[in-house]
Amino acid sequence: MNRGTKRLAMFAMVTVAVGLFSLPQLALANGNCKNLKGNLSVVNNFDGTTSGTITQGGKLNGTTKATFSSAPVPTPDTNTISYIDNFSVTTQKGVLGTSNVAIYDTVRGLFSEIARIDPNASEGDFAGATGVLFIIGQTTDGGATFQGKIEGEICFISGL
Repeated sequence: MNRGTKRLAMFAMVTVAVGLFSLPQLALANGNCKNLKGNLSVVNNFDGTTSGTITQGGKLNGTTKATFSSAPVPTPDTNTISYIDNFSVTTQKGVLGTSNVAIYDTVRGLFSEIARIDPNASEGDFAGATGVLFIIGQTTDGGATFQGKIEGEICFISGL
């Protein structure tokens, strides 16, 4: 890996860490925070997007769409890449939008994402919401489908 790629990977890791440390203050400022979790099933559309569903997630039950906003970036581990995507969950009560930073182990088919809720990309009951979700999962068919879990804390602007 060349020096520029190493610097870019290090910058991305530092940016994620700084973002994570600033999130707790947002959550504490709002007393309407809820811990949520659910199951995620996703299909790769092979056009830079995925689509799927969240089940057993209460307020998060709905359909999902992710749009990849970066090309895969190599990491110091040659079997792992990182990427960025915009993720949305459409429920009966609104749309939750997030901005995600992820890593993907290409050999084991494992992935993990930090999904920072974007209050400006959310609508309905989720309008103005803040918080962070964590998504983990795996593909067993080379990346055509993914199964995973989603959980975290959403802070609503109203007492939902």
